[in-house]
Amino acid sequence: MQLVSSLALLALVSTANAQPNPEPKDGKVTIPLTLSPTALPKPLSRYYLTPQYKEMQPGNRVPGYMKAYMEQASFFAKEPAAQREAWNLMKIEDLPLDEMRKSNAANLGGLAYREGKETVFLSDKRLIDFAPTGRPLADVDEASRLLTSDWQVWFNLRRDGIGTSVPEIQKMLELANVLKVRMRYEIATKQFEKAAYSARTYFGLVQSFETHPTLIASLVGLSIEAICLNALEEMIAQPGCPNLYWSFAEIPAEGLNLRTAIQGEKLLCETMFGSLLNAKGELPDAELKKVMAQLDMFVYLSREGVKKPLAASERYGKQAGDAKKVEATRAFLIETGMKPALVQAMSPLQAVMTADVRHYEVDLDEFFRVFQLPNAEAAKLGVEMEADLKADSELTLSAYLLPAANKVRQANVRLQQRVAYLRVIEAIRLHAFDNAGKPPAQLKDMKSTIPMDPVTGEAFVYSVKEGVATLAGGNPNPGQANTNRVYEIRIRK
Repeated sequence: MQLVSSLALLALVSTANAQPNPEPKDGKVTIPLTLSPTALPKPLSRYYLTPQYKEMQPGNRVPGYMKAYMEQASFFAKEPAAQREAWNLMKIEDLPLDEMRKSNAANLGGLAYREGKETVFLSDKRLIDFAPTGRPLADVDEASRLLTSDWQVWFNLRRDGIGTSVPEIQKMLELANVLKVRMRYEIATKQFEKAAYSARTYFGLVQSFETHPTLIASLVGLSIEAICLNALEEMIAQPGCPNLYWSFAEIPAEGLNLRTAIQGEKLLCETMFGSLLNAKGELPDAELKKVMAQLDMFVYLSREGVKKPLAASERYGKQAGDAKKVEATRAFLIETGMKPALVQAMSPLQAVMTADVRHYEVDLDEFFRVFQLPNAEAAKLGVEMEADLKADSELTLSAYLLPAANKVRQANVRLQQRVAYLRVIEAIRLHAFDNAGKPPAQLKDMKSTIPMDPVTGEAFVYSVKEGVATLAGGNPNPGQANTNRVYEIRIRK
């Protein structure tokens, strides 16, 4: 898998193998949850969901993930992978537990040895009641608890730009889907502490993407987190599951750190278009044609809603033939720091191409600065900036590529909201435990601290009618019904 362009490929990544939600109706997705009132576990840390320092050791996570494939290549073959995919799409109460046990799909973590009638895992010292036949996920458990994540792509990104090869990114989704089988088996068999251990493996895997210098990797990491949160949503609905309020509170509220990915995208711009941005004079036609070929590929791959995008050569050719456009272009290049003598030495075609790349460089900074703002403000600015870009028919790169970056921000806040939702739901479950199984009449009636909705920056909307509590928040993707989640919560008697 080549990188090609992180921004151009974002639309190709989805929350692979995530448990499907109900179909949207009336502009929203209603998630029914039936919960059992349950107390907090003691000690709390047994059910924390992110890797804990006491579990960790020095080392680089990434080679450990790759070892999982080298250790058990046949395990990741097409037929067993298809079987696991089918199980992941089933409702948790329909899982064929005996079949999963016999296939080894439920026992996916740990080099083990037999000790009397029990099998002891060397990786985490857990006791199980069935014999292991391999260690497909032991390396993943171990790797997710190492202290660093070095993807070793900085040199390649500088040298190869959009041609950088990142096959390991796609493999991470496969690992996440295998891990989901184990975690859902543990949930279905009420091994909740083991399921929390699997969740820590998940979040260690997700955290690994914070050091990858591309937004496409960030989106893969967020997709993996979505898979884990779907399993956790199933887990808290199981009778006997300890209350995970503080486990969700322990997850970093800011979501995935995108700083390195943003810096990497800026580096990609320099790598891909350095010949234009760093030119010392007029460039030969051969060099301009080479850059235009890259631009054509970018536009084609990111042509959202455009059946036949205008080729870069045709677009820039028209602009280069417009004397007023060329004059304005040269003025813009001088305004943004280029020396007048250099700008005047450029051919009209080189000037308009360089100006478009410079606009992209400026807009990239403008777009990424909103990532630092609270979502309610960032969302408004993001929509306005997208509208401005689409309205400017003269721009090529910015108009086609930057809206995809906004999707990463939306995906990140969408996951932040999922965590906040689950924390509120667990607060409701805890209140019911302390109040004879009754949900709170209002959110403010609960003793637990209730987080704000990360999407709106305001309180979640909550009501109770005929014993059914409804919990709703803002839509992180306005106009997209399948991201507008509303929970209907019932308490088991």
